Amino acid sequence: MWSIVHTEWSDGFGGQEHRILLECGEMVRRGHRVHIACRPEAALFSKAKEAGIPVIPVPIRSSADPAAIRGLFSLFRRERVQVVNTHSGKDSWVGSVAAKIAGVPLLIRTRHISVPIRRHAFNMVYRWPDGYVTTGEMIRDHFLAEGIPADRVVSIPTGVDPKRFSPTVDGSRIRQEFGIAQDTFLVSMVGVLRSWKRHDLFLTAVGHLKERGLPVRALVAGEGPQRENISTAIREQDLSDTVTMTGYREDVPEILAASNVLVLPSDRFEGVPQVILQALAMERPVVASPVGGIPEVVHPGETGLLCPTGDAAACAEALARLAGDPALRERLGKAGRDLVLSGYTTAAMCDRTEAFYAVLASGKGIAA
Repeated sequence: MWSIVHTEWSDGFGGQEHRILLECGEMVRRGHRVHIACRPEAALFSKAKEAGIPVIPVPIRSSADPAAIRGLFSLFRRERVQVVNTHSGKDSWVGSVAAKIAGVPLLIRTRHISVPIRRHAFNMVYRWPDGYVTTGEMIRDHFLAEGIPADRVVSIPTGVDPKRFSPTVDGSRIRQEFGIAQDTFLVSMVGVLRSWKRHDLFLTAVGHLKERGLPVRALVAGEGPQRENISTAIREQDLSDTVTMTGYREDVPEILAASNVLVLPSDRFEGVPQVILQALAMERPVVASPVGGIPEVVHPGETGLLCPTGDAAACAEALARLAGDPALRERLGKAGRDLVLSGYTTAAMCDRTEAFYAVLASGKGIAA
């Protein structure tokens, strides 16, 4: 069994933080000793405590925070940590330095977004790690392009709990809560409200459907820095009777169950988005853009439909096609769940993670 610490600097709670929580919870259940080290004010801190995952408050103030380095060094030595897995920029600097000083056998960097890295001589957080985990093959390609050996980089998309995200989940309560008839075509976006998710394109596509006279409703589930912009756009585009902003929700399975289609028209930064896999696991087809790792799981005509990046009209056409063809929605949905069960579950994610640790350790002559 491994003694593992995951570090995270971010205060927010999106896909990246959810991945840490999900992975740590499953690793604890498998008998590993796992800790999360994050800022005490972070949402991850409170959610880890609620989940019963050991979490250590580390007030990381910068990439060169001596107090944070000392705190992490003490944690690594005290817990005899064998694996340190860093996730964001600032925690990767202080976590990597502390791990090197403490003599931690394996240092891992997990990369969640598809932004090219710059592995120059002074960017040590991309030189020190023994291994790299990415959440999609396209992100892995960025590492390989920088000359990092292929056996040190593995793509492990975030897994889905197929029992929690099941087609048997009942979404009728969500439709009742928001006054949506059971026979109304419902499309949803679920996730942090960030600019690159392109909620503006989603609203424009929904507006096109409304202009056609299609009885459509839409949900925007999540919180984030674009809340006011999205709210304003809904009013200005006369969509207040069509689009509902739900705020942050814990009942994502029920929201997806209530929806006929999940939409994600992002224009950058995506790995393999968790919400897409969650929707597929629930037999809901996806309409998305071919960005980052999305094409790895949204196979056109098989598990969903892909639209050109930035093309709201094409997104509207795809949604109209699905609205008029329930049999197509059913076929895409069933294929989507089969895809998730074939290798995108939480269990598969942690199986691959354990195997990667073992390979790296063997290469360094280390026993778990």
